[in-house]
Amino acid sequence: MNITRLSSAHPIAPPAQAEDRYGFARALFWGLQGYVMVALACSSFFPPLFRYQEHTVIILIVLCLVMCAMERTTPWIRTPLDLPLWLFMVWVLCTVPFATDPAYSFAEWKKFVAQAGVFYWSLLVLRRCGNERLPRLVLQALVVGAALLSCYALVEFAQRGGTWRDRYVRAHAYGSDYNWLSTYMVVALPVAGSLLAVGRTAWMRAAQGLALILTGAAQLFSYTRGGWLGHAAQGVALALIVGGRRLALGVLGGLAMIGAALLVASQSGIQTDTVDAKTVDTRLMVWRIGLAEVAAHPVVGIGFGNNSFIKKFPEYSVEKQDLLPERERIIPAMHNTFLMVTLGSGIPALLSFVWIFVALLRRLIPIHRSDLRGHDGSIIAVGIGLSVIGLAVRNLFDYMLMGSLAHLFWILAAIGMMVTAAGHTTSLSRHKPDAG
Repeated sequence: MNITRLSSAHPIAPPAQAEDRYGFARALFWGLQGYVMVALACSSFFPPLFRYQEHTVIILIVLCLVMCAMERTTPWIRTPLDLPLWLFMVWVLCTVPFATDPAYSFAEWKKFVAQAGVFYWSLLVLRRCGNERLPRLVLQALVVGAALLSCYALVEFAQRGGTWRDRYVRAHAYGSDYNWLSTYMVVALPVAGSLLAVGRTAWMRAAQGLALILTGAAQLFSYTRGGWLGHAAQGVALALIVGGRRLALGVLGGLAMIGAALLVASQSGIQTDTVDAKTVDTRLMVWRIGLAEVAAHPVVGIGFGNNSFIKKFPEYSVEKQDLLPERERIIPAMHNTFLMVTLGSGIPALLSFVWIFVALLRRLIPIHRSDLRGHDGSIIAVGIGLSVIGLAVRNLFDYMLMGSLAHLFWILAAIGMMVTAAGHTTSLSRHKPDAG
């Protein structure tokens, strides 16, 4: 009798209702993660926000692992990047004891591991969110962030008296400099172009076209030659994909003519500083020093991290070179990400690092041009692939695969993995009217 009354006073929810509530909670959890990814893609163009982004992502990774444990599902999603990425991380860790400053190199290694965590977190959220439009929403947010940054850069450039005649005043990123602005635009322009190509509504195409104009202008007035070369590489790669070798040669010829015109204009007093080779000379000087050190330590390097060079050669610090003529100064870093990796952790680290880019591009870039026809996912993947190519070229002249730029790279890599997955291209094509 008492048992009956107790049961009626505290009714137990039917299993179906409890499962529905649990399913709703899971969908809400993964949906919120997706919105955070959208916000992260947009806000990554503003470096002062990076620390907040970094801490947020670490917390979200932990929460995702806890949720997967509760669901008794694996958070692991296999990709072609797994082997080279893990080889790189393991090898760099093994070289830390041989570093000039092991504590510093270990700290830099942990930063890279955190960046790789962004890749696997993005993959997991994209897979579990269940929203087939999420990859495109993230890319649209990325373009919005780039357009906002471009507006700031162009207004600030005009206010400081910038001109088309020379680069004594250069457009800057918010909270950073022209190097960051230029690299952001290298990433954003191909993505905006791919979204323009798959746009279905007039207002969305107009918005993407405006974003292309703004980001292109910001890149132009950053006056950063490494960024321009990144776009040149993207143009040649796109020509190869779309029209083959003949079109690529035509693009190369057009680029050569632009370079020649710039040199001729410099003789008339226009863009003389832009064509000045002094920064090229300083890079060549430090690269020679770095390559000599690589020859002395080809296997384990001198320590992972951009500052390992100055820790090994303190005589090249800025403070000790202030008294030297400007032409004789050595920039206190490699200014080349690939050479920095080689100098820091040896040739094996370089090989695995390059392997990451090759594996990613093999997944993103179609072998046959016919693969692009009628497939929005393939076009978006090519846009991401062009961003990766431009970013790789840009990093030949500076160390820019760090901070929020690294976050953008790994988010794009994760989206590229998803949109090229079996069946995803078809699902994107089915949702053409809703996509932008």
